Amino acid sequence: MDKIYVVATMDVEPATSTTHPSATGPDNWEDGEKFVRGYVARTGEFGLPVTFFIHPEVTVVQGDLFIELGKNGHCVDCLHLHAWKFRDGKYKAHFGGLSENDIRAALSESISMWQSGMGRRPLYFRPGTFSANDFMYQVLVDLGFRGGSCSLPGRIWPRMNAIWTGAEPDPHRAHPIFRQLIGDLEFANMPVSVDFSSRTATIGSNFQKIDPNSPEAAKGNTASNHWDLRPDWQDADYSRIADNIIDQLIDRAPSIPTINFITHNDNDHTNLDDRVCANLIKSMEAIMKSCEARNITPVGTTLDKICDMVLAEPPNVVPFIHA
Repeated sequence: MDKIYVVATMDVEPATSTTHPSATGPDNWEDGEKFVRGYVARTGEFGLPVTFFIHPEVTVVQGDLFIELGKNGHCVDCLHLHAWKFRDGKYKAHFGGLSENDIRAALSESISMWQSGMGRRPLYFRPGTFSANDFMYQVLVDLGFRGGSCSLPGRIWPRMNAIWTGAEPDPHRAHPIFRQLIGDLEFANMPVSVDFSSRTATIGSNFQKIDPNSPEAAKGNTASNHWDLRPDWQDADYSRIADNIIDQLIDRAPSIPTINFITHNDNDHTNLDDRVCANLIKSMEAIMKSCEARNITPVGTTLDKICDMVLAEPPNVVPFIHA
């Protein structure tokens, strides 16, 4: 393996003043723009363009910001959706808890709002919290999406309808019936990259490690994850995680070797003393150093380019075996 594609992504949430104080996202719109621009500056220092998954309400308020960023080489044609906080709570479920009809309706409404702010429709998708069910991919294709970053392999978070045990770890065509498998749809999925040799339990979206047998875990808000390269972790060894992810990539030898990491627009990436900003730098440094140690060239790119590569390959469906 002589190169690995590196994709920096961000979920862009509405200001919590307009949704819910406990939700992910900036306190206000001004901070939201500041944090987005800071993230672009930090990733740019490592030659990484950004892929932005944008919640529909954000485009109405900050469409000009993302149109500008799109002209500067970033991928902005991506819809992000937490079903429960869209349309003032009209959909009282996480995305993976919606029926097929409600998925279709929520996506159709969010496409319309997203387009009103951006002047064009979104082509790529990521569900909030990676909440998903087996209706998702076929509906996305039916509604004109060509790809996304919809899965977090190994995540187990039942309360959020986010179960990705056994999920395909590398960019692939989605399956129309069983979301964990490679399929033949005209839809390319780029999973978040994880270290399969490790696992941690966290409190909700706080990314703070917790004993899975503790009373807090018994409340049902605990997510079990493999470690990944997001900067949000309270306590992570980014060098070890990067080394393990890259070694596992080398062992799998996928046709499109990719590292995909994620964050949100709720931390100040203009402030080098901010914990998450400092972790972002550590994470990117770890990726670059790990690649260098293995004589691998890290190539910064965006989701749309990964999807182009996936869809240019013929479907690679595993044949049926009766036993």
